[in-house]
Amino acid sequence: MNEPISQDIDAGLRAPRYGLLIGKTTCHYCRAEMPTAAVWVASFAEFEEGDVIGKGEGALLRYIEHLDATAAAFVLGHAPWMRLAFTRTSGQTYYAHHCTTCGALQGDHYVFSPDGPYWPQDDVALARLRLIDGMGALAAIASPAESGWMRRVVDVCTRE
Repeated sequence: MNEPISQDIDAGLRAPRYGLLIGKTTCHYCRAEMPTAAVWVASFAEFEEGDVIGKGEGALLRYIEHLDATAAAFVLGHAPWMRLAFTRTSGQTYYAHHCTTCGALQGDHYVFSPDGPYWPQDDVALARLRLIDGMGALAAIASPAESGWMRRVVDVCTRE
C-alpha cells in the first residue's frame, strides 16, 4: 500500500470529500463484463510547490499515481481489481483497472472513453452508477477530469 502523502507535499490534489462510482464495462481483451470504479470528488484544490494552482467542483480522478493511506485502503477494499500498473499508452504508473476474468490491464484511456461507463449522456445512464461514500478527505496525485454531470452525482446515482 502507498505511504500517506504528507501535509506539506509540493504537488498534488486535495478533496474534502470523495466517493467511488461503481459501474461496468466490457474487457477489451476477453470481452467479459467487468466492474469498474472511478474516484469522484465533490470539490478539489490542486497544489504545486505549496500554492493552490487550481480549484474545481465535481470531478473524476484519472491517472491516479498516489492516494493517501486511508483513501488507498478504501478504494482497494471496494475495487481490488484496481492496482498500480505501468501502461504504455500513458507512459506512467497509476491505479489501473484489471479485468476480473482474464486479468488484462484496462487503462484509463479505455475505461473513461466516450463509450465507457463514465460518459453518461443523461440521468438514466448516470443513475446506473452506484456511489459509495468515501471516508472523509482525500489527498492524491492524479488528474481531475470535470464535466457538468459530475456535480449531480449525489442527487442521481444510487447510494450504498
